[in-house]
Amino acid sequence: MSGRNGKSKFNVVRLLGLVLMPLLAGGALGAYGAFFMYSRFIGSIDACTLSEVEIEYGHPITVDSFFTRTPVNTTFITDINQIDTGKLATYQIFLDCGGHTVSSILKVVDKTAPTAKPVPVDMFCGKAPAPNMLVKDVFDLTDVKIEYAEGEPDLVMNTGEMNIPVRLTDANGNSTVIDVPFNVKDDHTPPVISGVRSFEHVAKDPDKITKDDYLEGVTVTDDYTTKPTLEVDYSQVNLKVVGRYPVIYIATDKAGNRTEVESSVTVYRTYNGGMTTSAKDTKKALDMAKKQLDKITKATDTDVVKAMKIFYWVYHHIYFSTGATPYKGWAKAAISALNKRRASCYGRACLCKAMLDAAGIENYLIMRKKVAGLRIHNWNLVKLNGEWYHCDVQIYLAGLAPKGYFCFMMTDKEIAKAPTNHQYNKKGFPKRSTKSVQKWIDVYNGKIKSGFPYKK
Repeated sequence: MSGRNGKSKFNVVRLLGLVLMPLLAGGALGAYGAFFMYSRFIGSIDACTLSEVEIEYGHPITVDSFFTRTPVNTTFITDINQIDTGKLATYQIFLDCGGHTVSSILKVVDKTAPTAKPVPVDMFCGKAPAPNMLVKDVFDLTDVKIEYAEGEPDLVMNTGEMNIPVRLTDANGNSTVIDVPFNVKDDHTPPVISGVRSFEHVAKDPDKITKDDYLEGVTVTDDYTTKPTLEVDYSQVNLKVVGRYPVIYIATDKAGNRTEVESSVTVYRTYNGGMTTSAKDTKKALDMAKKQLDKITKATDTDVVKAMKIFYWVYHHIYFSTGATPYKGWAKAAISALNKRRASCYGRACLCKAMLDAAGIENYLIMRKKVAGLRIHNWNLVKLNGEWYHCDVQIYLAGLAPKGYFCFMMTDKEIAKAPTNHQYNKKGFPKRSTKSVQKWIDVYNGKIKSGFPYKK
């Protein structure tokens, strides 16, 4: 029995040693190997997973963004459709890598500066254009601020060809600088306004002076700009109220150079024959007056001497005739006086006006107030030596004044004492001089005596 029992025991132990133990050892070794391989797999995934990822503002989110090497069968756990990449923010993202979960921090950032193309500028010197006019095709996903990179340039004094930097900055602080080519032409000469004239109107006349009337015959020229702008400001004119009102002509070229010329509208109570005439008549009167003026004056004459020669010549060469003058405007009256060499007091005053205008001397026609028993009378108010004086070329009847006498450069007080009546409506006329210069005036010989108190 013992032999048999011993043999049996031997067989069981031997069986465990020869068969089962190797199997158990192999299973443990296989399990360890499998665990080792899985650990290496997990480690490789973790090693290629980026802990923090940045994507550009407005760009899509992709799996590849989160790995240096993307594992197979990787999908998002986080619902990325709920993430707005149009907003700068930070998110935690979970991903499934074949059964292994990894996470990463996603930051939506904006590091891209705006782009644009320069718009070359060809201009006259003047104010610099707005910066947003200097670039085109601006692109960015946010609003872009456009400004001069070095402050607004001075293009009045700085001219020629140059590059001016313009900075574009987006809402997230990214900026780029673009050089814009400039060609700035040097133009500091203002336009020239020609053909401006004064106007007259009767308060009760229904035929009003229009904007076209003010612009008739007026031209503007400029050394650079082919068509400078011309505006006429007659906003202060009241054609219903007696007085003298300014009319301002304003011309501006493309460089911003500006010229102003002032004329006037004189509104009378009653018709005096001095109403506005056409530009054609005005030009003809001034051309004829200029020819005569050139015959009797010198370029070196002062305005006082020129005016004296004008009134002296008219007094002695245009004979007085009440019925010889057309009362259809001062230009027609002046033309008639030169052609006929006869004129009324109005025609003679109009001729003096035409010659004074041709000489560039400021002047106005004045009409005497209508007084019982007195006819209408006209004379001239003239700016000489910087002040306004009365000049009247009237030929007086014998007994009223000596032969050859006329009024020249008189103050209000002096003209009031002159022969006949010189009452007039002073409203609207420039302030007259109160300083007498009569002791230097020789109307009988048409001379200005030495020592005349010219202003410096």
